[in-house]
Amino acid sequence: MKQQEFVPGQLRGATWKDDFVWFFEVEKGGLVALEDMYMHINHWFQKELFGHWQSGDKTIEDFYLHRIRPDGVQENMIWWRAIRKVNPFCYYTCKLDWQVFGAKKSEVMYNEKKVKAHKAGFVIRVWWWVQWDPYNKWEKTWLGKWQEWFFRWLRNQDMEDHRDKLKEIATRLENEMKSYVEVATAHPQPRTFFPEEGYKYKKQKPKPEEFENLPRKPDWQI
Repeated sequence: MKQQEFVPGQLRGATWKDDFVWFFEVEKGGLVALEDMYMHINHWFQKELFGHWQSGDKTIEDFYLHRIRPDGVQENMIWWRAIRKVNPFCYYTCKLDWQVFGAKKSEVMYNEKKVKAHKAGFVIRVWWWVQWDPYNKWEKTWLGKWQEWFFRWLRNQDMEDHRDKLKEIATRLENEMKSYVEVATAHPQPRTFFPEEGYKYKKQKPKPEEFENLPRKPDWQI
């Protein structure tokens, strides 16, 4: 029987080729707009040029479970599996698992308006790897048992560089997600593309002094 061809993004277990780099999780309970949060994180992966580990398209979702109990409580289980091709010998791989529990639709008054949200608890867990030799081509060489040593010697500097780059990407997503759901981050973060928690957005009112003594060019310079 012909052995099934390995597909990049499919973890090969305890091997030097799947180089684990980073893990984080975000956990919170309370009011949040789940659909907006889903769209926000999906938009981030598209912006960072990640695709599905098999098809390569922008839909990185591998599994989606949506269940509503008789009492109206919603539960979700979502798996995302994404890769980004760096070069023929190196891929960045992400495994992201969502768990949403006890979610109920709700409305909340914010800025004198009714906005739709969910009262829910959720946990998002994210793992990151650098995958070397994604198509297992090195196993077909004459190096035999020396292939791992030779590969590390040949690409030692690149390995550290790619680990650092992927860690930077992973940390960026961690800060983005925590900022969105208003969880403390290691460093202050700018406003996300989407409003915090999917419904909190307060446009800053201009201060009166900002309109006083405005510098104006002479008419001949306009």
